[in-house]
Amino acid sequence: MDSTIRPARASDADRLHRLQSLLPEPTPALLSAAIPDEGPRDAQAATTSLGVEIPLTTTAAFTLLVTVDERDTAVGYVLAVGGSGTHIAELVVNPDHRRAGRGQALLEKVIARTPSPLTVHVAADNDAARQLYERVGFTEIAHSDDQFETSDGLTLRYDPD
Repeated sequence: MDSTIRPARASDADRLHRLQSLLPEPTPALLSAAIPDEGPRDAQAATTSLGVEIPLTTTAAFTLLVTVDERDTAVGYVLAVGGSGTHIAELVVNPDHRRAGRGQALLEKVIARTPSPLTVHVAADNDAARQLYERVGFTEIAHSDDQFETSDGLTLRYDPD
C-alpha cells in the first residue's frame, strides 16, 4: 500500500469529524481547533477537553496530518499537540483501510517532524493500538486506572535518537 500523507485542509473538515466519531473518547473541540480555517487555534483552551494536563507553551502548535485514498479523500488522521513536548491526542483510520500500514505511516511522519519526545495515552485493553505504538518505538512510562471511562490507561513515550 502506498500511503499518501498530507496536511489536513479545511475541505477535509466534514470527513475528519466523521472519522473522529469512530473514537471511543473523541475531543471535538481539539479537532475543530486544529483544522485550518475551522476554529480558533487556541491550543490551551482546546486541550482542556482532553481531561489531562498537557504542558503547553504560548507557541503551542497543532500537527494534523491525513492519510488519503486514491481520490484524495481522508481515510485517517493523526492529531498531535506541541508545546514543551508533543502529545498525540488522536489517531484514527477508517476500518475499511486498517491493517494496511496507514496508522504506522502517520506516526512515522509525526516522528520525523518532531524533534522533542512524543507521548500518547492508550487504553490498556486496546492491544492493536499498543502494538502499533510499540512497533514504532514507544515504551510504557505510566499506568493509570482513571485515564479512560471504560478502561485503565497507559502513557507511552517516544524519545528521538
